[in-house]
Amino acid sequence: MKDDKITKANLKPKSSLMLLFGLLLLTACTGNVVYSDYKDIPREGWESYDSKEFAVTLPVDGCYDINLFVRHGSVYQYNNLWIFMDRLTPDSVLTTDTVNITLADSYGNWVGRGWGNSRQVEVNVANKLPLDSGVHIIRLNQAMREHMLKGVANIGISIVNSEE
Repeated sequence: MKDDKITKANLKPKSSLMLLFGLLLLTACTGNVVYSDYKDIPREGWESYDSKEFAVTLPVDGCYDINLFVRHGSVYQYNNLWIFMDRLTPDSVLTTDTVNITLADSYGNWVGRGWGNSRQVEVNVANKLPLDSGVHIIRLNQAMREHMLKGVANIGISIVNSEE
């Protein structure tokens, strides 16, 4: 009778194939994404004055969608997350928005995708926004009524060319 033990030797080809497939899947799904990045939030929590800054270089003038991403754990105590979002354009025009991101429904069920104790929520904050080429600075701060907000793991943005 043959022993079917799993060893590192017979895992290598399968895991390499799975890694290649995963990378192909990720690159196939990027579409018109011009920029995408996350910033980690310290385990101790997100302090109200701790800005997460993203420097986004847009290659051409055009219309873009801006999306925010939040990764949080089940220890997060609220149904939503308020964010202050500052946008500084290449010609130094500053715009500030307040964004309310729903993380749980009225029954306390998480609305984001994920498994275990981790969830991710994506929200569109600007659709077909005309933006000039150049470097745009986007700053995010938590706007909750707590100095130290616990349970948020990462905050991120993506910029999508909505003309293509």
